[in-house]
Amino acid sequence: MSSILVTGGSGFIGSALVKALVRDGHKVRVLDDNSRGAARRLTEVAADIEFIGGDIRDAAAVARAAEGMDEIHHLAFVNGTEFFYSAPELVLDVGVKGMINVIDACRARGIGKLILASSSEVYQSPPQVPTDEHAPLSVPDPTNPRYSYGGGKIISELMAINFGRKFFDRVLIFRPHNVYGPDMGW
Repeated sequence: MSSILVTGGSGFIGSALVKALVRDGHKVRVLDDNSRGAARRLTEVAADIEFIGGDIRDAAAVARAAEGMDEIHHLAFVNGTEFFYSAPELVLDVGVKGMINVIDACRARGIGKLILASSSEVYQSPPQVPTDEHAPLSVPDPTNPRYSYGGGKIISELMAINFGRKFFDRVLIFRPHNVYGPDMGW
């Protein structure tokens, strides 16, 4: 089994991922500042994981959390339409600095596997639904703060792909669409 760092592991999707990884027998460490997530989401696996409170924008915190890991599943990001409009600079700061810090930590620690949570927001208005993963990615209007999230995800994908070609054994990007379930939005 692998040792896996999950950034954003107390978020809605992150906590579900953490629980699944624990069930599958992996050693799991979570890095999250709980600004959008909640530690209570991890209560049922608290004894089985290592939780590190920290900001994805703090390079030293990310480097410490990555120590001894085999792979990183990067989910830390600021989502929510409210933030796209009220704090687009925060959305981009967390997204871009977070991605840089994750890539740097992987490279410094020899971690060859990176899994990145992107979003269907990278498509904006796709040519068809269901959307094929090869549909063009787009930021229709860079002056509209609404696109800070999708734009940040596109930047993260570009970084993962291009650094991945040279420095990683495997990069996997997934783009969730319409995720829902228990504890959503809380």
